Amino acid sequence: MRPQSSRGPGIHLAAGLRWPSGRVAAHLRWATHLWWVPALALGLVVVLAVSGCSGGGAPSAPPPARPAQAAAAKSAAPAAPAVPPPPYVYEARGRRDPFRPLIAPRVAESKAQPKTGLAALEVNELKLAGIVWEQRGFFALVEAPNGAGYVLRVNDRVGEGARVTTITPEGVTFEMKATTPLPQTPPRLVELRLRKEE
Repeated sequence: MRPQSSRGPGIHLAAGLRWPSGRVAAHLRWATHLWWVPALALGLVVVLAVSGCSGGGAPSAPPPARPAQAAAAKSAAPAAPAVPPPPYVYEARGRRDPFRPLIAPRVAESKAQPKTGLAALEVNELKLAGIVWEQRGFFALVEAPNGAGYVLRVNDRVGEGARVTTITPEGVTFEMKATTPLPQTPPRLVELRLRKEE
């Protein structure tokens, strides 16, 4: 019989040896309870090695069909001819277009406001009533068909495509944009002359 140490938890020490104290003793006490972990790992390795080595050859082919089943399969095949499925036709009625985005981008709706003032008039509707000059240059006084008066300066816009280019003591010259679709068409010049009183 071996002598047991009074301090160790079931560990037998040789004669003359002392049980360690402090941190080493705590570690040894904890390690003595885990003796079974390496044994379990070794057992699993052995079981896996033995089960993986069984057979050792290529997997066998499935067994051949029985003659009675083969005869039944041969007789059933010619009885039902294969019917192809009908072709698929896409019915677009009542469905949304798959290529349009689900969320439509917001487009700023520009409400066409009625044009007022000089933007609503055309050059041929205006009547030149007078020319005023000062240190900054000349101004033209024009009258609309409804009797309203307007003051024109150089670069003012009238109607859709007319712009005041020059104002002289004799009249006003307008540059009219071409309305033809040709890109090289030069602008047309229209002149309103002041009527001289007699």
